[in-house]
Amino acid sequence: MRLLSSPYLQGGRLRIALALVMVVGGSALFWASRDRTVTAPEWDGQVRGIAYNPSHLFAESDQRRVSQEHIARDLEQLSHLTSHIRTYTVAGGMDKVPAIARRYGMTVTLGIWIGPDLVKNEKEIELGIRTAQANRRTIDRVVVGNETQLRGDVSPDRLNAYIRRVRAALPARIKVTTAEPWSTWMLTPEVGKYVDVIFVHLLPYWENADIRGSLKASDNFYNHIQNEFPDKPIIVGEAGWPSEGRTRGNAVASVANEAWFVRAFVQFAMEKGWDYYLIEAYDQPWKNRGEGAVGAYWGLFDATGHPKFAFTGLLRTFPEWRGYALMASVLSLLLGLLILGRMPRMRQYGYLMMGGMIALVSTGLLALIDATALEYIDPTDIIAMVAMSPLVLLACAVILTEGVELAASLWRVDRRAVRLGIPETAPRISIHVPTYNEPPEMVIGTLNALARLDYDNFEVILLDNNTPDPEVWRPVEAHCRMLNAMGAEPRFRFFHFEQVKGFKGGALNRALALTDPAADYVAVIDSDYQVAPFWLRRVIAYFAAPTVALVQGPQDYRDQHENAFKAMAYEEYRGFFHIGMVERNEHNAIIQHGTMTIVRKSALEAVDGWSEWCITEDTELGLKLFEAGHEAVYVHQSMGKGLMPDTLEAFMTQRYRWVYGAMQMLKRHARPIFSGGTQLSWSQRYQFLSGWLPWISDGLGMVVTLLALVWTLLMWTIPSHIDVPMPALSAAAMALFATKCLKTLLLYPPKVKSGLRGAFVASVAGLSLTHTVGKAVWTGLMTSGKPFLRTPKCADPASLTQVSRVIWQEATLLVLLLAAMVSMAFDRGFQDPAVSLWMVMLGVQALPYAATFATAYVSVLSNKPAESAPGTQPLVREAA
Repeated sequence: MRLLSSPYLQGGRLRIALALVMVVGGSALFWASRDRTVTAPEWDGQVRGIAYNPSHLFAESDQRRVSQEHIARDLEQLSHLTSHIRTYTVAGGMDKVPAIARRYGMTVTLGIWIGPDLVKNEKEIELGIRTAQANRRTIDRVVVGNETQLRGDVSPDRLNAYIRRVRAALPARIKVTTAEPWSTWMLTPEVGKYVDVIFVHLLPYWENADIRGSLKASDNFYNHIQNEFPDKPIIVGEAGWPSEGRTRGNAVASVANEAWFVRAFVQFAMEKGWDYYLIEAYDQPWKNRGEGAVGAYWGLFDATGHPKFAFTGLLRTFPEWRGYALMASVLSLLLGLLILGRMPRMRQYGYLMMGGMIALVSTGLLALIDATALEYIDPTDIIAMVAMSPLVLLACAVILTEGVELAASLWRVDRRAVRLGIPETAPRISIHVPTYNEPPEMVIGTLNALARLDYDNFEVILLDNNTPDPEVWRPVEAHCRMLNAMGAEPRFRFFHFEQVKGFKGGALNRALALTDPAADYVAVIDSDYQVAPFWLRRVIAYFAAPTVALVQGPQDYRDQHENAFKAMAYEEYRGFFHIGMVERNEHNAIIQHGTMTIVRKSALEAVDGWSEWCITEDTELGLKLFEAGHEAVYVHQSMGKGLMPDTLEAFMTQRYRWVYGAMQMLKRHARPIFSGGTQLSWSQRYQFLSGWLPWISDGLGMVVTLLALVWTLLMWTIPSHIDVPMPALSAAAMALFATKCLKTLLLYPPKVKSGLRGAFVASVAGLSLTHTVGKAVWTGLMTSGKPFLRTPKCADPASLTQVSRVIWQEATLLVLLLAAMVSMAFDRGFQDPAVSLWMVMLGVQALPYAATFATAYVSVLSNKPAESAPGTQPLVREAA
């Protein structure tokens, strides 16, 4: 009870509570801020006219035959709003509209649909003429073709021939015309030669006009037409605003904006003395295939006949805000309790920053729901949502896990206490150095460093496995004999074996079997590592607690100054060992990484040694030790330095092996990680999963990139069927990228001490591996028998041709993504924010491939004769 009531613990709870209050309050305020009161002119009379397509048309197939009863129900409803309607076709039963309209005292502007099919045009015209002749008292106008010139369905001459033909068949009282947007009338005035009146469409939404400037824009369009055709009456054939859909420039589709425009327009048109038809009576979901999602939402009523807004009273921009605010508050509270309650004690800044990220994620998820909650969803949008939803959810998970590490790294208060103790007598340590086809000079340097250790009780087992050329391993064997002759006791034991199975794990198990029975601990270093003399003496104290089975030192390198490429790789490596490993150590969940590691021999044998099925046997051993209930310690001090990959190909191969092995582990250890059953703690399971999530997101991101390219191609080839995916889906990919970059920029300067330049260089080097990581994720998840991929050291520099062969996939994807961006810019322009956002998303997807190209360029420029690192001899790779 004393602990629970201590001010120390209460302070942490108060900080969490404050952060939760701000998170929940901020989430609710965001949604409340989206609702505003809008005033608009009121209208309590009938409107001049309404364009009519039947209700309940959810698919194009619904238009094939509309019953007379269906039409009668619609016209009875519309007769309370207007006495004039306009149709677009006489097919599918729409030729019955005039006769039914007459029952309700309505007049009809009859539409004759003209398309690219000339045979259908003939049938439409013949039926239209018969319908008009049979309903002379009801029909006042006939519109031959709707936006035919805008779509390019027929030539102006053919359209004029159709108009003249209809004009000749009907009495003069029935006016004949065609309908086009104002801009099309201005571009093709010749189609107005034979019409009786000008039927013009004034749709400021499609002109990217702001809603408040929409009436002025409509007036300007009308005046242009009046000046072009001064001798002919002008009728506004369509005027309206969509209630949902894409934002175009300053034009925002919403119910409030539609209501404002319609109410303001009818008042404005009355003052101007305009004759007009509002578009349209009912929402037409089938139109989203040709006009995009917005095409479905121009109705005064929804597709089922329910009014979308009132013609009187105040308007609200987001009346549903209370429901979204409640959902946002509940989601933020639940996420906050789950995440903040399990985080280590931090300063207030950490809780506030993490709370802000929780609010960002919860708000983003609800914004995605809001953006995709269209009343009529197009099948292509469903496909896009299904394809992108895993990325969105994974992006949210990665954003939160990256935020947890960022906050804990910067503002953690509590630190893990590790028991230290210097043993009375130095325990026996067996140091294992596995080699395969390594340059003998490099290995000899490693052995010389081991010989300088200031620890009394150790042996070195150098096990060369499967090296085919004796000229490579015999100098190492001879050097071991020489070191034994020079020392007080023979510490160095050399073994060469052929046909060793089980990758590096198999070689280490051979070494374990050869270990001195008196040894208490097994240390492992890579064959290129030159350890500091104090290494063993420094780390052995961390085994004071019997529960500690593993002590790990960081990887460090001595050749980072050789060239610019290695400097980039060096900065990329440092982030993990100065940030990730330090934070994981606080949770007893470090990654064992094969070199500079010491394991309690009894614990190693208890978990059956090194796994030979996994190509990252070192990390897998660490996970097995945790599952068995052991502890591990990370000593954040450089105690040995190795050599980095010399080429970009080697850099990629190394990362591929790490990721592939991680996926092997994920499959093999899925049950203990997800379901329990071992001694893994919650925080250990979380640390392993959160460490793999960024790699998995790269794998999914690679698929998204390919889908984005295919989608862009489809938008370019069949634009009437494929539209730009919803902006919220594109935003998820960009938010994930921004979070990763922000974390690097915020953590590198204080933790790695390399400044913003180091953070930038590390980001470029890390991004350059994105495609490699993605391939390794999918290969690792789908296969299990990948051979061990060795990272060669002291390799010859790669030429431009060799590097080009290595990055051909990344270069191809980069070119395709840039081409997709350019094609979108020329094809769609920048008027639609969704299109602009999609282009930005393509650019973000291109950045990793551009980083690969840049890193490859740096690696080629770095192909100069390498100078020896301090304290080493020049290394020449023997032919093997």
